[in-house]
Amino acid sequence: MDLNVQDWKDFKLSSIMTITNGKGITDNEIAENIGTLPAVQGGESDNGVLGYIDESYCKENSYPIINENCLTVARVGTAGFVSFHDRCVVGDKAKALTFIDKSIASVAKYMFMCSVLNQNRYKYSYGRGLVTDVYMSEILKLPIQHNSDGTPVIDADKTYSDEGYIPDWQ
Repeated sequence: MDLNVQDWKDFKLSSIMTITNGKGITDNEIAENIGTLPAVQGGESDNGVLGYIDESYCKENSYPIINENCLTVARVGTAGFVSFHDRCVVGDKAKALTFIDKSIASVAKYMFMCSVLNQNRYKYSYGRGLVTDVYMSEILKLPIQHNSDGTPVIDADKTYSDEGYIPDWQ
């Protein structure tokens, strides 16, 4: 397969993924409620996992549990750092990203998006925190689907882009 990045097109992140805001989880809460659910905050080490917390405690406190593959993005500190998790609870210094179209939500596609999103990390350096609206407006270059004659497949509903391009997840 020939991946010519010159032919990739622009897509707004919000047309591909949804974002879930985190809610405050402290080190003390994790220490006092040890469990098996990864608690993700905004750090880079250990992919942002502060520790492992009891899931029932998280439910009682209405913490956002993501029970599917997801990406987490650091909001402050190492802002813009993206990592993959197969499930987790998200603290207030992080946000979770999941595919809108669940039919494409494979580990490989999440890892691909993790790589693409980490290329934008430089935008959040030097003390600039991650703001949800700004982040979800990020424009990403992605490969597009083509017809058998080599022309781009165009979606009349323009679901993914203003031009009607459709990401090629293959």
